[in-house]
Amino acid sequence: MNYLAHQFLSFQNADLQLGNLYGEIVRGKDFENFTGDLRKGILLHRSIDTFTDAHEIVKKSSKKFHDKYGKYAPIIVDVVYDYYLIKNWHRFTDLDFEEFTENAYQLFRMHFDEFPPKLQYIMKHLLDYDWFHNYQSLEGIGKTLNGISQRSKFQNNIGSSVKEIEENYEELDQEFQAFFPELIQHCQNFISNS
Repeated sequence: MNYLAHQFLSFQNADLQLGNLYGEIVRGKDFENFTGDLRKGILLHRSIDTFTDAHEIVKKSSKKFHDKYGKYAPIIVDVVYDYYLIKNWHRFTDLDFEEFTENAYQLFRMHFDEFPPKLQYIMKHLLDYDWFHNYQSLEGIGKTLNGISQRSKFQNNIGSSVKEIEENYEELDQEFQAFFPELIQHCQNFISNS
């Protein structure tokens, strides 16, 4: 899952949200340098990624992109699932999307100076280019994927995958809607039992 879903799956707990951000950059046992819900958020981030990557529905979605985009197929699905999260937003929450986004952005700004340089770099781009709103349209998804493509160490053309998204639009939507409630339950269980 991508940034929006990770924030959504922190269930408005600010420390979990921040920990989920740190999960983007904290590797190995470095999570032990954190305490409380920050640490739990890092581990939640890892649990979300592990659950998602292993899930048969997500693999089915990724398969649609695998022939053309190879190892980048799961990255495309991570990003496009954020699009479908917004499209189906009120199916999963009563929260207003605009309010959710503004609260998340405010949290990121408030803690920006505490972030390590690598996370500051990511957050600066997220805020400057308003990634959460970009995820609302396929054009925005294309821009996001182009950005990922340009930052990648390896040659790829994932920015052009919007064509395949459009060709598989309804099926991807159905797969997301089948998968996401299971991920929500997984995260609620993880938080309760950690």
